[in-house]
Amino acid sequence: MARRRVLYALALMGGALFFLCFEAYVSLFVLALLLGLPLLSLLLTLPVLRGAELTLSPQPGRLPRGEEGVLVLTLRLPLELPVVRLSGRLRVGNALTGERELHRLRLRSPGGVLEETFPLPTGHCGALECALERPRLTDWLGLFSLPLPGGTRTARAWVLPAPMAPGPLPPVLAGLGMEGGWKPRPGGGPGEDYDLREYRPGDLLRSVHWKLSSKRDELVVRETLEPRRSVLLLTADHFGPAEEVDAVLDRLQTLSRLLLEKEAPHVVAWAHPASGEVSTFRVDGAGSLRACLEAFLLQQAPREGRSILDGPLSAPGGPPRHFHITPNLWPQGGDRP
Repeated sequence: MARRRVLYALALMGGALFFLCFEAYVSLFVLALLLGLPLLSLLLTLPVLRGAELTLSPQPGRLPRGEEGVLVLTLRLPLELPVVRLSGRLRVGNALTGERELHRLRLRSPGGVLEETFPLPTGHCGALECALERPRLTDWLGLFSLPLPGGTRTARAWVLPAPMAPGPLPPVLAGLGMEGGWKPRPGGGPGEDYDLREYRPGDLLRSVHWKLSSKRDELVVRETLEPRRSVLLLTADHFGPAEEVDAVLDRLQTLSRLLLEKEAPHVVAWAHPASGEVSTFRVDGAGSLRACLEAFLLQQAPREGRSILDGPLSAPGGPPRHFHITPNLWPQGGDRP
């Protein structure tokens, strides 16, 4: 833009000199034309500025680590001007690793639709936060730079864990959480396993064991029992080198999907690397697993931090059967009270 302003200043000085040296209508016309061109250029650019559509779109929006993806910048102009220039700063940051990229844009559009692609950094898992800051359009003379209405454009892409071939379940999870004893079944109902207890107000009459009650001269209730499912608890640390965090996420995703295939809902938990606050997600389907992974990817993982193993472990719904995931393939785990 500075070069174009210098060229226009030189042209204007030449027109003024031509007007001073030659007293003719053509010199006046040239000077008036040079003076009016910036205003004409600005008047032609204003409607384009109001109707311009600028978007950022990652393609695809979700992809496994290591696969190629692009960020598509699209500028649609309502009018066909000779040349319109788009400038701004494109920032791409990985929320998990903290890595940042900055691109300074100087793009030229002949009119209509301008489309530019930028490769996405997919070397590590994470949520890629993309932002086009200070987008501006210049007029066709390149003398004015005007901000686009709407300000910063943003988009988000998810770099997910890489798929792995599932191995056998770790021994501690082989029981799929069924070894937790027995508990009364809510609402009662028929069943082969039951316990006997005294009648309490509110018990259904159909649950009364009439034969035994007649022998004891007091009401005895048959209470149906069901297995107490111990909660499967998968934990991971939210810190370490990016390569190790990637490996943990690969194994977490693979193990969680393997449990879901066996119809075994489970709980995933990790601790904030600084505060130690525990994040807990119940995973019982593809949607809840996606929400769990996205929450993990949105939180920055430093190289060092607090482990979830530093504090007591618990899980809602029952006694946990715990397995801690590390960068190694299916490391040894065990029960933890």
